[in-house]
Amino acid sequence: MSGSTDSHSILRILLHGFFLISANLFSIMVAFAAVKIWALPPGKLFQGSFALITNTVVYLMVYKLMSGIQREIMEIDDFSMFVIVLLVSMALLPAIFYPIHYLAQGYWSSFDNLLATWPFQLIVNGICLVMNYFILGKRD
Repeated sequence: MSGSTDSHSILRILLHGFFLISANLFSIMVAFAAVKIWALPPGKLFQGSFALITNTVVYLMVYKLMSGIQREIMEIDDFSMFVIVLLVSMALLPAIFYPIHYLAQGYWSSFDNLLATWPFQLIVNGICLVMNYFILGKRD
Protein backbone atom coordinates (compact mmCIF):
# COMPACT_ATOMS: atom_id res chain seq x y z
CA MET A 1 0.00 0.00 0.00
CA SER A 2 1.40 3.42 -0.87
CA GLY A 3 1.85 6.25 1.63
CA SER A 4 -0.88 8.36 0.06
CA THR A 5 -3.32 5.45 0.21
CA ASP A 6 -2.50 4.93 3.90
CA SER A 7 -2.99 8.61 4.73
CA HIS A 8 -6.19 8.64 2.63
CA SER A 9 -7.54 5.66 4.61
CA ILE A 10 -6.60 7.26 7.93
CA LEU A 11 -8.31 10.50 6.95
CA ARG A 12 -11.44 8.59 5.87
CA ILE A 13 -11.49 6.68 9.17
CA LEU A 14 -11.11 9.87 11.21
CA LEU A 15 -13.77 11.71 9.22
CA HIS A 16 -16.18 8.79 9.47
CA GLY A 17 -15.53 8.49 13.22
CA PHE A 18 -16.12 12.22 13.71
CA PHE A 19 -19.30 12.06 11.66
CA LEU A 20 -20.60 9.14 13.74
CA ILE A 21 -19.90 11.04 16.97
CA SER A 22 -21.66 14.11 15.60
CA ALA A 23 -24.71 12.04 14.66
CA ASN A 24 -24.66 10.37 18.11
CA LEU A 25 -24.55 13.62 20.04
CA PHE A 26 -27.15 15.26 17.81
CA SER A 27 -29.55 12.34 18.22
CA ILE A 28 -29.08 12.30 22.01
CA MET A 29 -29.84 16.03 22.19
CA VAL A 30 -32.92 15.58 19.98
CA ALA A 31 -34.15 12.79 22.26
CA PHE A 32 -33.70 14.99 25.36
CA ALA A 33 -35.54 17.82 23.61
CA ALA A 34 -38.40 15.50 22.63
CA VAL A 35 -38.85 14.45 26.26
CA LYS A 36 -39.00 18.10 27.33
CA ILE A 37 -41.28 19.27 24.50
CA TRP A 38 -43.81 16.46 24.94
CA ALA A 39 -43.47 16.54 28.77
CA LEU A 40 -42.76 12.83 28.87
CA PRO A 41 -41.24 11.24 31.93
CA PRO A 42 -37.52 10.86 31.26
CA GLY A 43 -36.64 7.28 30.67
CA LYS A 44 -33.87 5.44 28.95
CA LEU A 45 -36.24 3.32 26.86
CA PHE A 46 -37.99 6.23 25.12
CA GLN A 47 -34.90 8.43 24.90
CA GLY A 48 -32.72 5.59 23.68
CA SER A 49 -35.25 4.46 21.08
CA PHE A 50 -35.84 7.99 19.84
CA ALA A 51 -32.08 8.65 19.69
CA LEU A 52 -31.45 5.38 17.84
CA ILE A 53 -34.06 6.17 15.20
CA THR A 54 -32.86 9.78 14.84
CA ASN A 55 -29.23 8.68 14.59
CA THR A 56 -30.00 6.05 11.95
CA VAL A 57 -32.05 8.48 9.84
CA VAL A 58 -29.33 11.18 10.06
CA TYR A 59 -26.66 8.65 9.11
CA LEU A 60 -28.72 7.41 6.16
CA MET A 61 -29.37 10.95 4.89
CA VAL A 62 -25.74 12.05 5.15
CA TYR A 63 -24.52 8.78 3.64
CA LYS A 64 -26.77 9.30 0.63
CA LEU A 65 -25.71 12.96 0.34
CA MET A 66 -22.00 12.17 0.59
CA SER A 67 -22.33 9.22 -1.78
CA GLY A 68 -23.65 11.64 -4.38
CA ILE A 69 -20.81 14.10 -3.77
CA GLN A 70 -17.78 11.92 -3.08
CA ARG A 71 -18.74 8.29 -2.56
CA GLU A 72 -15.40 6.94 -1.33
CA ILE A 73 -15.50 9.10 1.82
CA MET A 74 -18.36 7.05 3.25
CA GLU A 75 -17.41 3.60 1.95
CA ILE A 76 -16.22 0.92 4.34
CA ASP A 77 -13.65 -1.16 2.47
CA ASP A 78 -13.60 -4.29 4.61
CA PHE A 79 -14.39 -5.68 8.05
CA SER A 80 -11.14 -4.42 9.56
CA MET A 81 -12.01 -0.87 8.53
CA PHE A 82 -15.48 -1.40 10.00
CA VAL A 83 -13.95 -2.30 13.38
CA ILE A 84 -11.38 0.51 13.24
CA VAL A 85 -14.02 3.15 12.45
CA LEU A 86 -16.19 1.85 15.30
CA LEU A 87 -13.29 1.95 17.78
CA VAL A 88 -12.10 5.36 16.58
CA SER A 89 -15.59 6.80 17.01
CA MET A 90 -15.64 5.56 20.60
CA ALA A 91 -12.11 6.79 21.32
CA LEU A 92 -12.79 10.27 19.90
CA LEU A 93 -16.02 10.75 21.86
CA PRO A 94 -14.38 12.33 24.96
CA ALA A 95 -12.59 14.92 22.80
CA ILE A 96 -15.93 16.05 21.35
CA PHE A 97 -18.35 15.33 24.21
CA TYR A 98 -16.57 17.11 27.08
CA PRO A 99 -16.06 20.50 25.36
CA ILE A 100 -19.63 20.51 24.02
CA HIS A 101 -21.01 19.63 27.45
CA TYR A 102 -18.90 22.34 29.07
CA LEU A 103 -20.02 24.97 26.55
CA ALA A 104 -23.69 23.96 26.85
CA GLN A 105 -23.90 23.37 30.60
CA GLY A 106 -21.06 25.48 32.02
CA TYR A 107 -19.38 22.59 33.84
CA TRP A 108 -17.43 19.47 32.95
CA SER A 109 -19.49 16.30 32.73
CA SER A 110 -18.73 13.34 34.96
CA PHE A 111 -17.02 10.28 33.56
CA ASP A 112 -20.26 8.37 34.29
CA ASN A 113 -22.01 10.27 31.48
CA LEU A 114 -19.33 9.12 29.07
CA LEU A 115 -19.62 5.54 30.32
CA ALA A 116 -23.40 5.73 29.84
CA THR A 117 -22.96 6.99 26.27
CA TRP A 118 -20.49 4.32 25.12
CA PRO A 119 -22.97 1.38 25.06
CA PHE A 120 -25.46 3.47 23.06
CA GLN A 121 -22.67 4.56 20.74
CA LEU A 122 -21.41 1.01 20.28
CA ILE A 123 -24.88 -0.26 19.36
CA VAL A 124 -26.03 2.60 17.12
CA ASN A 125 -22.68 3.06 15.36
CA GLY A 126 -22.50 -0.69 14.80
CA ILE A 127 -25.97 -0.59 13.22
CA CYS A 128 -25.01 2.37 11.02
CA LEU A 129 -21.77 0.76 9.88
CA VAL A 130 -23.49 -2.57 9.15
CA MET A 131 -26.12 -0.63 7.21
CA ASN A 132 -23.31 1.13 5.34
CA TYR A 133 -21.35 -2.01 4.55
CA PHE A 134 -24.10 -4.47 3.70
CA ILE A 135 -27.14 -2.46 2.72
CA LEU A 136 -26.12 0.97 1.44
CA GLY A 137 -22.86 0.05 -0.28
CA LYS A 138 -23.18 -1.13 -3.85
CA ARG A 139 -20.89 -4.13 -3.90
CA ASP A 140 -19.93 -5.55 -7.26
